[in-house]
Amino acid sequence: MPAEYRDLVRELRRLKDRSRLSLTELGRTTAISKSSWERYLNAKQFPPQHAVQALCRAARVSEEAVLLRWERADAAWSRRGHTATSTAFRPDQATEHLAGGADGREPEATGGFVHRALVAASALIATRPRATTAGVLVLCTVMLAPAAVIHASYGTGSTAAVRPPICRLRSCEGRDPLTTACEDPVTVGSRTAADGTRLEIRLSPSCRSGWIRSRPTHGGFRIEITSPDGHGQAVTAPTSLPTAGEMVTTTMIAAAHATGLRCCYYPSADRPGRECFNAGS
Repeated sequence: MPAEYRDLVRELRRLKDRSRLSLTELGRTTAISKSSWERYLNAKQFPPQHAVQALCRAARVSEEAVLLRWERADAAWSRRGHTATSTAFRPDQATEHLAGGADGREPEATGGFVHRALVAASALIATRPRATTAGVLVLCTVMLAPAAVIHASYGTGSTAAVRPPICRLRSCEGRDPLTTACEDPVTVGSRTAADGTRLEIRLSPSCRSGWIRSRPTHGGFRIEITSPDGHGQAVTAPTSLPTAGEMVTTTMIAAAHATGLRCCYYPSADRPGRECFNAGS
């Protein structure tokens, strides 16, 4: 890990402690999931700029200095700020270090020390295998215990790559719910239409937005979702569905809560009428 990245992670942890918020509270305050914060604070995933800005606001500190750290870390992490240099490694170099130089002379002091240490370790393992094994286990425990304590103090969220929401309320209007990382939707209302089409009103608490998910039985229908203030989004299905039972969703609509969300379903032009229901039905 680049030094600039370690410096950024330390600063983010300091800001989290300064905010006096738990990971759950921090997730609610910033609209970024608890598991995402756990990954950012434990350097499992590089934090996006908007997450750093949100943490600054939660800790009530100026963004400028922290964003400067973020830019340095981002440059180091993506290697935009460094010139890559490398030297070719030959397999015979390992032999030169342990058994002497290429010209037959004794190795340098560092190589000699490594060689002597390896020989001593080999002799110890051969003469006292059980004691050596026990010592290695104790050493591993001593090395891993602090890391386990630090990890536990910042939560044990999933290591799966979960994207934070990229929109909330009005900024979600007209977006496809499948591409906004609103990964916590709940069904707040459902109904099966007279023609067998399944309709569900979905709501994402983190994105504070809703939409309709439908499992149609035929093409050529229309679905509308409206909010309490009369805002609406609609979708018109194609004449024929490419795959039987394909899921169809409307675009998103701002909804701080489920109350007032309404779905209306129009079967098709040759089947006049509509079926409507509200969230909670």
